[in-house]
Amino acid sequence: MRERPLVMIVDDNQAFLGKLAVLLERLHCDVLPVTSVSDALELARVARPRVIITSMQLTGMDSLDFLRALRADAELANLPVVMITSVREQRQIWEAMSLGCIEVLDLPLELERLHQALQRSNLYPDVRRRHLRAPYVRPVEILVDGTVRVVKAVTLSERGIMVRMPQPLPPGSSVEVRLSLPDDQVVQVGGEVIYVRNNQGTQTGLAAVAIKFTRLTIKSAENLKILVKQLLVGDLVVGQSEEPIIRPG
Repeated sequence: MRERPLVMIVDDNQAFLGKLAVLLERLHCDVLPVTSVSDALELARVARPRVIITSMQLTGMDSLDFLRALRADAELANLPVVMITSVREQRQIWEAMSLGCIEVLDLPLELERLHQALQRSNLYPDVRRRHLRAPYVRPVEILVDGTVRVVKAVTLSERGIMVRMPQPLPPGSSVEVRLSLPDDQVVQVGGEVIYVRNNQGTQTGLAAVAIKFTRLTIKSAENLKILVKQLLVGDLVVGQSEEPIIRPG
């Protein structure tokens, strides 16, 4: 089974296509960007994406005709589709939903609504990711039994963190996690090891350790939520003129 689900994006706005592709890659997806509707139909039959995200404002084919073509194809009929629109026309939205569209998202794109739509698309059949998570390749401090271990983080969400450790802690271990915010503030939260995957024989030889945050303040939770959004889209919205993605904050 594919570890990273494949998402096809169909949009003839190449600037937005590129930004959305980067965002989805940070959300742990493989991405197949397509600018032509005719190419999208053919590629979908070959690549079998887990979900298609498409603009409602396409050139060359009406977006609803594209959705009808998918539903009329025996191989693609059940493929989840999420649509993005810059013009909210209620009749089109109702028709899209009647054709089985999972969600119609407005521009500028709101990160949490995109995440929710992807979860409803059964992007990860074996698990539901309730919270946004972002790549976070930085050193963090793990405090356990009066000692401090400096380890490298892999991903971060507002409710947990994945780190790599040479000597992993066993599941159930109670820890404190200390990490830095962009403004040089430090957040310390309590957590519990919930999962360990040994990587013996790999290049790093480090074990992947998942820690669930179980003891954190409301302020810490809000700071982590903002940090995750900044990691996902902060650089993508710098200097944007048309505001295709809502700025975090």
